[in-house]
Amino acid sequence: MRSTRAAFFRRVAWTTLVCVATSLPAAARDPDDLPGITYPTAPVVRKKAPEMQRKLQGVLEGLQHTPQLADPRGVSVHSGLSLVPEPDLRVTKAEATVLLKPIFKDSKETHVDKKTGRYQGVGEGNTIEIKVNDLERLRIDPSNPDAILYEPPQVGSLQGFPLYQVGSATPILLLTAKDRQLWRRLTAKEYLERVIREGGPDGEAAKRQLAQGGNLDRPACVPVKRGESVGSCDGTNATYLVTWNPGYFNAKKPDAIQLVTIRIGAASHTKPTENYFKQHPLDPLTQAVKAYEQYDWSQLAKLIE
Repeated sequence: MRSTRAAFFRRVAWTTLVCVATSLPAAARDPDDLPGITYPTAPVVRKKAPEMQRKLQGVLEGLQHTPQLADPRGVSVHSGLSLVPEPDLRVTKAEATVLLKPIFKDSKETHVDKKTGRYQGVGEGNTIEIKVNDLERLRIDPSNPDAILYEPPQVGSLQGFPLYQVGSATPILLLTAKDRQLWRRLTAKEYLERVIREGGPDGEAAKRQLAQGGNLDRPACVPVKRGESVGSCDGTNATYLVTWNPGYFNAKKPDAIQLVTIRIGAASHTKPTENYFKQHPLDPLTQAVKAYEQYDWSQLAKLIE
């Protein structure tokens, strides 16, 4: 899929964006067109990884210097960074976030910097969320390496990187290492043999399908026909069965950036459409999406080891 802003808006606005209520009323007005404060990144370090911290602070600074956020109006810009240990994977996890808060001059909570004349926004706002070496967003449980998972559907791409739909949240931009796969698709034979080992009625049905032969080296998908144990993966909506690669993370490089997921955190008073983005350019969600699209994610991809 071609990576265009219109395509991303359509994907986010019409099929995947779940908006949750904030303190703003349903008919909330747009933010005021006033200059916003850009605050320095506030790190929370529970696991010392200075090189990772330096690299991610550079990414946050890059987002702050996109055309959309270089001179913010209607929002204030708040960046956060946390680093914590991940004992199960023996790596360091990190989360880097850019939060955009809407500015309302007449709000009692609004603060203005008298020296610069810039304003601090109020409310929950919207975020660009970057997670490093974290499988939770992909719903992969590292404690169960043999689990059979549903491969999340790829719903598009951005700058050549895949966008996956996991649950009902906004799509996830996934950046992985070039020399190894995060998950592997099972073959029909592998899946049927596993079901047979588990026994029971499903095992008997799997035996019958295995005995029928055919191309059992093909990928395994969720069955859609009655009596099938494994589907044929025909059609555009097929759901592939996969296992995650427990050897993906290199424990010898615990502080390296090895996996990155990025998504837009949506907390808005209205469910947006493409017209909404056009009509509300100062909305924090609109501005978060623009900055997300303007940033060169290949710069972060190059840091993955």
